Amino acid sequence: MRIRKSISAVAVVATAAVGMVTAVSGPAQAAWEPPFRKCTSFDQNGFKGDVCVDRVGWGPQEFIGLGHIQQFPSNCAKFRVDVVDPDGTAVRSVNNIPCATGEVGIARYLAELHVNGRAYARLVGFDSAGNTLLSVNSEIIISPYDNH
Repeated sequence: MRIRKSISAVAVVATAAVGMVTAVSGPAQAAWEPPFRKCTSFDQNGFKGDVCVDRVGWGPQEFIGLGHIQQFPSNCAKFRVDVVDPDGTAVRSVNNIPCATGEVGIARYLAELHVNGRAYARLVGFDSAGNTLLSVNSEIIISPYDNH
């Protein structure tokens, strides 16, 4: 009888422990670190919106550049969104995005050593002849692993 009660008690404790592990690991995976975001708002030359860079990930960092457009002039033909290394080199771009309101372009870049744990986003607007109508940079975002 004592053995049966001991086995039952162990089973209850083990089941509770598994439930706690599941409860702890389940939401932690779903909650994952939210992206860190730096944005710059603009209202110039008939354009209104913002350009943002997100940083996501615990180990290797992924930088995501995107633009949000509220208004654009009638001569706007397309946008380009870049993820840019702080030295000014575009490391990833999404081009030929038709001018529209809302979210435009998402440039994703998995960081490697040459971005030095820092990046920013650039939103560029062009007319149909390819002339630059708008060029706006977000703030620089820094990886928590950057040692600069």
